[in-house]
Amino acid sequence: MVASAVFSLTVLGFVYCQMFGMRQDQLVNSKVGASDLARLTWNELANDIRASKIWQIGNGNLNSFTGIPLGTNQQGNALKLSMTTDTNKYYIYYFDTNACALYRGHSGSTSRTCVANYLTNTMYFQAQNYQGANQTDLTHKGVINVKMQFCQYQYPITKIGPGYYYDYYKMEMRVTPHAPDGP
Repeated sequence: MVASAVFSLTVLGFVYCQMFGMRQDQLVNSKVGASDLARLTWNELANDIRASKIWQIGNGNLNSFTGIPLGTNQQGNALKLSMTTDTNKYYIYYFDTNACALYRGHSGSTSRTCVANYLTNTMYFQAQNYQGANQTDLTHKGVINVKMQFCQYQYPITKIGPGYYYDYYKMEMRVTPHAPDGP
């Protein structure tokens, strides 16, 4: 009888440890997956910005893009990047407010790729000078500021504790195109 009680307590302890380990695994996978996806998103976007010869901030999507006119705050939901001096060939990154996602498309193509989803803010691209002040003209080469706010990456949502320990964060990046000439 005593051996049976000790065996039952041992099995109960192992089951509890297994359940605790599975819960911790969910938490770690959620954090690692979010970090990995954010890293891939930022790397692709930063590489495209650095490689661009001509860039323009504006509003729009894959089918229509309107650049921000000079003399106004250079901030919009889309970024058009030309890798050569031919402005008819470009990549466009744009924030889709209906899907709360950042998409990447290419000129002459109707397909788009979701770069980041579960975005919560009205994401924007912004031209700034080297001191971080917003630019209204592009006479001096500046930096492109990108700000994204994410909610839970993982689906289904991992519940940890009485609330969600890991369900929201914000990332901001400033990247300078390598082209020595202005847009």
